[in-house]
Amino acid sequence: MANANAIPMAPEMTAQERWKTVIQYGLVCTLSVFFLYITFLMYAQGEMLYAGIMLVFTCAFAFVFTSDRAYVWRYIFPSLVGVSFFIIMPILYTLGLTFTNKSNLHLLEYEQAKNYFLSQTYIAEGSESYGLKIYHQGDQFHLALVANDDQMFITQDPIGLDNSEAIKLPMVPINEEPALEEAPRKSVITYRQPLADIKLVLPNGTELAKSKLREYAEIHPLWIAEKDDVLVNQDTGEQVSANFETGFFELPNGDYVSPGFQVNVGLDNYIRVVTDKDMLKPFLSIFTWTIFFSIFSVAATFMLGIVLASFVQWDPIKGRSIYQLLLILPYSVPAFILMLVFKALFNQNFGQINHALDALFQFQVAWDTDITMSKTKILLVNVYLGYPYMFILCLGMLQSIPKDLYEASSLEGANPIVNFFKITLPLIIKPLLPLLIASFAFNFNNFVLIQLLTRGAPLMLASNPPAGGTDLLVNYAYRLAFLGDTQDYALGATISTFIFVMIGIMAVFYLKALKVKIGVQK
Repeated sequence: MANANAIPMAPEMTAQERWKTVIQYGLVCTLSVFFLYITFLMYAQGEMLYAGIMLVFTCAFAFVFTSDRAYVWRYIFPSLVGVSFFIIMPILYTLGLTFTNKSNLHLLEYEQAKNYFLSQTYIAEGSESYGLKIYHQGDQFHLALVANDDQMFITQDPIGLDNSEAIKLPMVPINEEPALEEAPRKSVITYRQPLADIKLVLPNGTELAKSKLREYAEIHPLWIAEKDDVLVNQDTGEQVSANFETGFFELPNGDYVSPGFQVNVGLDNYIRVVTDKDMLKPFLSIFTWTIFFSIFSVAATFMLGIVLASFVQWDPIKGRSIYQLLLILPYSVPAFILMLVFKALFNQNFGQINHALDALFQFQVAWDTDITMSKTKILLVNVYLGYPYMFILCLGMLQSIPKDLYEASSLEGANPIVNFFKITLPLIIKPLLPLLIASFAFNFNNFVLIQLLTRGAPLMLASNPPAGGTDLLVNYAYRLAFLGDTQDYALGATISTFIFVMIGIMAVFYLKALKVKIGVQK
């Protein structure tokens, strides 16, 4: 008789299940080894942070896909990884940049910048020079040097000069000219660039570099480290010291030498944006313009879309399908093509709009040089590009409104305008509210429109760094980070942080509006 209290035995796996388990564990182990290899490469390159992140990811991956306790996490692990790598990490990286001075002048870490200076060499005046000869050996070449005392040295192995990189070649002494075919004298001109990248090393360890067209000379380190943070130029005798506030090696008179290095500046970028008058005024102007542009674009496109949708839905109107087609037609043309077309039409000197105004009213508008008129141009173009979207939305919403409401309203003597404000608008505004907020967020970051239509021009006077009069915040961040002589990535990231905060606030309003739409608002 079977014992009722006995623990049931787990069913034995079938052969198919065993093979499935073996394949699963083999695949997980293979991928884990691959991820560990990437981690090792990052560690070898000195990227400790990224190596640590990759190690955590590898451990989590191996645990989730091998442990039964983490079985349910297998379904959401890819999504979590995607969110982490493509959303959270870029946000954290951008936020981290705001606390540094990173720019095109400060790309390196301190040790990298210091090593760059220490790796530079120069040819001292009066250094012994060596004549250069090139010899054929099949499809490759030997380089030979002739000293002033006729002593000769030649490279140990032949090399190719067509794709030579910066390399060091050891030389060996020879007593007489080698039994090889000497290359034509013009070869030193043909291969002048590869030869300039090649350093030759004599048997006593002396390094030589190309000094003239047919000569090599002894090279010396240009900079030597006198102290930890002080470097001395061997050629000029100048002394530079590391300034950890500006991120440069500076001369005693305050001039700096490039490249600079990254330093932690704390909240200096944020403080600069809100206190530096040369930057605060343009920033406030751009911020105000961005808010106005977004609100006006949403309001104008919505009002135009709902009015046109109400018009084509009106029963007395004949040929409504043709009107609908014509009103939606701009939506079928790629927006960037329309932007370029409007850029040509609004051209201040050759555009058709100014030609028409001049012919009809004898005046022209400074669309390209006047900030107010440039902004007007942008608003007009954006309304034209945006109203078909609102028109389609409103057209669909109007289909859901019962016609009985309009019939009852007509019995009370209401006209179409009263119906619009008393019935149509109240019934569709609540369902459309989340979409209006999303449209506001889109226009808030409408980078392409500004970039293709005006490129932010005209520039604001007395702005430092330069700011465009028609820039939105996102275009201003792009201008700071990637345009101009000084590409200030940290300052561009700081402006991006302000944008992120604004978009976060909009997201909160969007979620609240979404609750209102689905009827769960308390």
